[in-house]
Amino acid sequence: MNTRKLFALIAATVLLSACGESGTPQERVENNLSKLVKACSDQGGDYSDAAGLVVYNGSDRDRKFKDLASAEGEDRSVLNSTCYQLSKLMNGKNSYVLTQFAEEPESEGTWYIQTVKFDGDRTAQLAFLDINGTMALGDID
Repeated sequence: MNTRKLFALIAATVLLSACGESGTPQERVENNLSKLVKACSDQGGDYSDAAGLVVYNGSDRDRKFKDLASAEGEDRSVLNSTCYQLSKLMNGKNSYVLTQFAEEPESEGTWYIQTVKFDGDRTAQLAFLDINGTMALGDID
């Protein structure tokens, strides 16, 4: 009997973790943007904490806009580039204001676009894709 309960608990945990992030697309973008701001703030150039929060957009065509960037190999340059752009917008501060949110279907999937106003009146549109249940940053305009 205890084995059945343990199996049921393990199965429930696996199912819940496979579902990805919870909340509306906008809430998921807001949550992961907060994580990215922290990961991309001045970390002495080490942006490893942004792994899994950024869309892979490197040279591997099979992975481009379909996978998350890791902190290894070529993926590290994807993280570095994205975090550099984001930290430049932050200008040494972690404060920002969310303004508009929109959804745009494209060939890669639905882009979730969050317009963000940073300190110093810098405004940018941060575009996220849902990659395997994770809302990941894919573009900064």
